[in-house]
Amino acid sequence: MPNASKVDPDALLDLIRSRRSIRHYQPEPVPDLLLEQVLEAGRWAPSASNQQPWAFVVVRDPNLVQLVAQHSAYYMDRDARIADAPALIVLCGVVWNQSRRRFLRGEVGMAGMQMMLQAHALGLGTCWVDGLEREAIADALGIPSELEIIGVMTLGFPDTEPAQTTRKALFDIVHYDVWEGVDFGGMADVEDATKEL
Repeated sequence: MPNASKVDPDALLDLIRSRRSIRHYQPEPVPDLLLEQVLEAGRWAPSASNQQPWAFVVVRDPNLVQLVAQHSAYYMDRDARIADAPALIVLCGVVWNQSRRRFLRGEVGMAGMQMMLQAHALGLGTCWVDGLEREAIADALGIPSELEIIGVMTLGFPDTEPAQTTRKALFDIVHYDVWEGVDFGGMADVEDATKEL
């Protein structure tokens, strides 16, 4: 079967495997050229009927970064330093109607993941942040009511190199045709796995 892509699939898989959530950043700003490449990756995310229901708000003003950080549930968590990031990308979904609203998290999430992978390829670090006081952030940034904040992504040059993490084996998470009844191993294991994101 011919490979239509110009990207080496092994190299892409290596890129995916090596991405880590970065919570400590160097103070230097993200160059405009790199930022634009990250945003361009998000622009090309898939969406139902190609509606592209997203908008991205780049926050680089240190005072506004601090303000967004203060409206995050993780503001006091020293392992999630939103306030230290030189840039944030606030990912929003356009709320056209209630029937399409159910797709927003998935579609904007895919745009975010593509941005995270592009950032990693460029030597930048990212971390997806949720647990947000969305109305307060929207008010502070002047985001109109037609947009719903889906998440915030920190962006910058990493100041640390997180340790290699593990993943569950494919055997434990993949089922073919029907559910095979694999034991989850308890909620504690599931919760531990989510901490690696």
